[in-house]
Order: sequence, then C-alpha cells, then structure tokens
Amino acid sequence: MLLMFVMTLCATCTALSVDKKPGFRIQISQKGVEYARGVLLPKLKEAIQTLKIEDIDKTVNTPIGHMTFQIYNARVADVDISQTTLALASPSNLVVSFNKALISAGAQWHYRRVHFPHISDHGRINISASQININVNLNIGRTEDGKPNITYQSCSTLVNHTSVIFSGGYSWLYNLFSGSVSAALKSTLESQACPKLRIQIVKNLDKALVSLDLHSDIDDYCFIDYSLVEAPSVLHDAFIANGKGEIFDKTNPSECPSPKQDMPETVDSDRMVTLWITEYMLNTAGYAYQRAGFLQYNLTNADIPDKIPIKMTTTFFKYFVPILYKTYPDKDLTLWINVTKPVTFDVNKAGVSGRAEGTITWLVHVNDTLVPAFTLDAQLDLCVNLSVHLGSKSEVYLDLITVEPYVQLKSSNIGNFPVNSLETFLKFSRALIVPFVNALVKNGIPLPSFDYVSFTGFDFNLEDGYIQIHTDIKYVPGTRVSTDREHYPLFSDDFECKIKDKNDWANAVADNIIDFFSNEIN
Repeated sequence: MLLMFVMTLCATCTALSVDKKPGFRIQISQKGVEYARGVLLPKLKEAIQTLKIEDIDKTVNTPIGHMTFQIYNARVADVDISQTTLALASPSNLVVSFNKALISAGAQWHYRRVHFPHISDHGRINISASQININVNLNIGRTEDGKPNITYQSCSTLVNHTSVIFSGGYSWLYNLFSGSVSAALKSTLESQACPKLRIQIVKNLDKALVSLDLHSDIDDYCFIDYSLVEAPSVLHDAFIANGKGEIFDKTNPSECPSPKQDMPETVDSDRMVTLWITEYMLNTAGYAYQRAGFLQYNLTNADIPDKIPIKMTTTFFKYFVPILYKTYPDKDLTLWINVTKPVTFDVNKAGVSGRAEGTITWLVHVNDTLVPAFTLDAQLDLCVNLSVHLGSKSEVYLDLITVEPYVQLKSSNIGNFPVNSLETFLKFSRALIVPFVNALVKNGIPLPSFDYVSFTGFDFNLEDGYIQIHTDIKYVPGTRVSTDREHYPLFSDDFECKIKDKNDWANAVADNIIDFFSNEIN
C-alpha cells in the first residue's frame, strides 16, 4: 500500500519542459510512512497466504539410505509478519524488511528409496519456517516523459530455522531424521522468497498506476499537469517528489514565463503529508486562462439579479457619465470586459494578493447594433483567500475577497470626460464584482488523488512565494472515491489585504452588501 501511495504522490510532482525547479511538491513524513505500514501489512499477509509454493524434489542422505522425496501441493496456513518495517533510504529508495517472520504450511509428501530395496511411502507434512529475514530494496524514479517508475534493486533472504513433521505412513520413523529434510527445505525457501515477493510488489504497483492520470481537467478550458520534473529523493527522513504543477490551456498549451520560487528542501510537520503550492502554480492559472480567452465577458442586464439595484442602461449611469446619457438617452448597455494581461498573484506571509489589468468597452444598443461609446483602461488589485476541499478527490479554490478598482479613459467616441465618479461607482460595484467573479470561476484546482485514499485534517503556512498545506491520509478500503469532504479556508489572524483604499466610505458600504449580493448571484 505504501508503494502504491508513494508512486501516486510521486507522479503528482510536465513533460513540456526540462526545467527541474518545481511548481508543486509533496513531502511524506516518517509518520506517513508508519501509517502506510499499518495499511500495507494486512495486504502483504494476504498476498503471501495466497502464494503458490513450488513443488520440492530433493535427494537426501538418511540413516536408512539415500532418499528421493517430493513435497507438493503446499499451501500456506499462517503468516506472521508483524515486525515488518518500511524505511526510506537515500537517494530515492524504499526498503521493505521482513524481520523475524514466520510461515507455516501444509503439503503432501512422497518418498522413494534410491537403492534396493526401492521402498516408497507417502502422507502429509506440516512445514514451519521461522526467524525469516527478508530485505527488498526498491528505487522509485522517473521516466523520460515524467511518469513514475519503480526499479527492483536487490533482495536478500535468510531463513534461520525450519522444521517439518510427517504424518501418515511410517511417519514416526521419518520424523527421527526430519532434520535432513528441513535443511533441504530451508535452501529451497530461501531461493523462492525473493522472486515471489518481487512479483507481488510489481503486480500491486502496476494495478495502482493503471488509474493514475498525470493530467487532471479543471474545466473545459484548462488542465493541470503534475508530472515529475526529476526523480524523487529522500532527504532528512522524508520522501520528496517535485512536480511541474502547471496549468495549461487545452487548445494551445504553452509554458508560463513567470519566475519559479525557491523552496527549502524539507519542512518539519506533525502531519503525514505536506503539499507545497507555489506562487508560480497560481500564476500559471492566470496565464493559461488568458490564453484560453476565458477572461473575456459581455456583461448585460441578464447577468444582474433583479434584486440588485444596478441596471445596464444609459439612464442608470447618467449621473456618473452625463455625456453618455446626453448622447444616447434611454438606451441599454453592454460592457465588453477584456482582461488583456494574465492575472498575477503574490503569495507572502501576510496573505495572497493579485492584480488584473484590462479594458472595459461601453457598448450602446442602437437599432439592434452595438455602438462603442468609450473604453476604459482598468486595473483591479485583488485580495484572494484560498480554501481547500479535502477528501479522496481534493481541490484548491481561489476565492476573491475584495477588489480595488482604478480606471482611466483610454478612448472615447462621445468626447472626453472625468472618470472620478465612475471609479467611485466601481468601488460600490465591487459588491457585485466579487460574487460574480467567484461564481464564474467556480471550479477548484485538483490536487493529487489516489483511489481508496483520502486527505483528512488540515494545517497551513503562508510563506514568501509558496503555501504549505499539512494534512494526513486515511485509507478507506472498498470505497474508490469517498463522498466525505472537509472544507478549510486558508485564513490567518495576521492576514492583510494589501490594497490602497482611496475611498474608505465607498469600500465600507460595498463590504456591507457583498454578502447580500453573493446570495443573490449564487
């Protein structure tokens, strides 16, 4: 189970670039390894109990002469691997150690004396092997296209003690020299153990990787790529997997030119797993959606709920832009909103902020034709709160808290006019902008996931350039995708919204009615 889980997590860490600096990272702590061990042991025990032991055909010397004996139809009856350990080893190895294991089995036996007289006998035999020590060394790496792979490195087996008890036939006689058979059996078990375990481990890993998708769709426009950018590594008793963590436009995927942030090698945490989300990863979202044409919108009366006292008409705006009403009295309006640059984000210890830049073209409905009246250059300084939904399918959500708009007149077909009143209106209208944008950008960014495993519990750290999400894992057997969900906001008492409040009174009024408008829009 640990192997499957680690392999899945490693995969989340694009093949579109050879840049080894990650946009996303997963760290598995020793606590996570210990939890996985508890999940792994029953599965290993079940796998060993169903193993087919190869038939044994040996010739041994006994007090009654040379004997050829066969042990066949062997079936494992009981297994004790309770002292099995999992250990991480540098540079990127996982060592599974079976310590003082015990296996008991039952089989059929048959023997024939080699020399004259060629007497033979048969019956049942109980086999016990104890103090078994097996070390399986695996390496988890990366393929050329960024997928995880596992390489079998080595395996060693030592069976310290074996015993056999014959039943049937002249078993009382054979039990007197069972040591000769036990020695031959010990050699056979040691030669079979490693190949059998290797097959079981690879089989389980292959099963896990079948359902692994390195490209997760966010919506109809974009996907996120979590391919490995380099082979995983073990550092300071923690398993580290570095991934691309980049969002791409589905139609024309292209590398985001934003700089990537440096991260410390590891972090101390009481949780099993730490997820690192960089500022770069958030900026790839702005870049991808800009390229996809998603950040363009025609705002009309149909987009505004009836209870909200804003109407897209020249009559409504005649006190903000008198010349607009004078030129086009009593006409409907459409606002063509076009974000001309990718939205950018800044992550620091105080919080998450962003900036959007674009144009707003005011179009007047004249005889079934949209006539451009004027265009504003607009800049929105954003305050963003991040939240996470944790479960077997987990996402990170970007929730707009508030905006600070700044506008200036870019071009006009109705003459020049001051934009002060219009900018003040936009401060009020952020009570509409915030819930409208949150409803529009409603899909979260998928986090790495694995069938039958859920994330649970939550802590976080905001740092300069990245966010750390500390969580635990929970194995839910029989439930491929759990419906249980946990919601956590990334909120800090020290959170600061770093925007310039030029009109405190307008902002205060807008903040008081954002909740009302949010309910109406959603």
